[in-house]
Amino acid sequence: MQLHAFFYLRRDMARKKKHTLPIQLIELEDQNYHILIETVFQHQLRGKWAIDTGASKTVFDLNQANYFELNESQPTDIRSAGIGEGHIDTQTGMLPILKLGDAELKNWPVAIIDLGHINELYRQFSNESIVGLLGSDFLVMHQACIDFKKLTLTFYY
Repeated sequence: MQLHAFFYLRRDMARKKKHTLPIQLIELEDQNYHILIETVFQHQLRGKWAIDTGASKTVFDLNQANYFELNESQPTDIRSAGIGEGHIDTQTGMLPILKLGDAELKNWPVAIIDLGHINELYRQFSNESIVGLLGSDFLVMHQACIDFKKLTLTFYY
């Protein structure tokens, strides 16, 4: 990272409020861990997200239609791929309200994909399911830090 970009991020971080959330570390198989956080949507509905530092974009499950609004004005021909998957049909959408602890994000843009195959895997190895993958777009923008010793996610918003 160039020096001026580092100082810009530090200055921007000082203007935002620090938020810390508990994370849940689940072991799907031996030595195969996933990090989950719980969020609250409009009407106090709850859902869990997997934190995915390898995902460049935050994605939301197409099967959770009551939580999001499709963005008809954005092109829907977005290229997405995952490990072991070919092309994944992707749309753009927006979450009207998403609460991460005491931080309330409004009109948060997300990619919309079918996460049914991922939730099948979760149900096979745990009693958890997820509504989305919190990607690096969010993690970098909000200078997120995962503390595995304290089991927390800290970010600035």
